[in-house]
Amino acid sequence: MDDERPPALPRKRRRVRTILAVAATVVVVAALAVVATIALLRNATLSSQVTMANARAANAVSAAQAAAQKDYQARNAALSREAAGLNRQRQAIAAELGELQANTIHAAGLYVVGHDIKAGTWHTAGDGGGSGGLCNYVVWSGVNKPGYTVRLDGPSTVDLSRAYAFGIGGPCTWVRLPS
Repeated sequence: MDDERPPALPRKRRRVRTILAVAATVVVVAALAVVATIALLRNATLSSQVTMANARAANAVSAAQAAAQKDYQARNAALSREAAGLNRQRQAIAAELGELQANTIHAAGLYVVGHDIKAGTWHTAGDGGGSGGLCNYVVWSGVNKPGYTVRLDGPSTVDLSRAYAFGIGGPCTWVRLPS
């Protein structure tokens, strides 16, 4: 009876095994295709995220540069205003220094009022006895009209409003008093 068994039965098993193997291969290939699709989608998503991050970074750089430029312009304008103010102060000081120099006599000599020196009231503190020499001055009322000589060692004030000239000698410094 053993001879009557059909030999086809082992073939059927092989066929089932082959079908199962093909089905398993199809499942594995499909799974790999799904994994590959997911990887491609993730890559595309990451790519778009990188592009968006680069765009945000470029916008941030542009905004920072604009803010820095605005800050630079504001600081530059403030420095320009300060420089202009300092320049005005320098000019005022130069004018005052020029006025002070124009209203100060350090050297002995004959000064014509209205030409060499300004008319007005002039003052000296004297030399304070520091040099041991006396100061002196002469007020001239005209071209050949000298006044009397005044010798001094201390402070003195003289009005040159109507004088023609002012002659001074000695180590004293004379300063014109403000009107």
